Amino acid sequence: MQDTLTISNLADVPQFLEAAAKGMWQEWWEEEGHPIEDVYEELQKSFSPEVLPTTLIAHQGDEFLGMVMFVQSDMSKRPQYTPWLASLWISPDLRRRGFGARLTKGLETLATQQGHPHLYLFAKLSLRSFYEGLGWQCIEADVSGVDIFRKDLR
Repeated sequence: MQDTLTISNLADVPQFLEAAAKGMWQEWWEEEGHPIEDVYEELQKSFSPEVLPTTLIAHQGDEFLGMVMFVQSDMSKRPQYTPWLASLWISPDLRRRGFGARLTKGLETLATQQGHPHLYLFAKLSLRSFYEGLGWQCIEADVSGVDIFRKDLR
């Protein structure tokens, strides 16, 4: 495996669509009974010329490591919060190597370049220290089993 981590827009590396869809589906959608085709449909929106949604892919050469999405909204009950970092996923055997932090920073950079003053995300309660360590602030704690975070980008 190469030592160089690359973060690319999924639109520029479409060969990773299948791996991203499988990871996202297995992590969140399969358990809820959604077919994998729904995940493909969601990720394919990143191929549009619009900035949102955008999917960033972490890879080393042709090895898929993980992904993160930049979306307008990731929680319908919080329409006042926008835009969002969503679906941060790293292959389970590659976690705790800094790839998630690198993807998060890459998405923050993209949002900053697009002129967004802040980002939101929600995550399992067990991930609070990870996001706080990256400078995210918990703005709503334990909302139905997740924390809601905000990151000021200025």
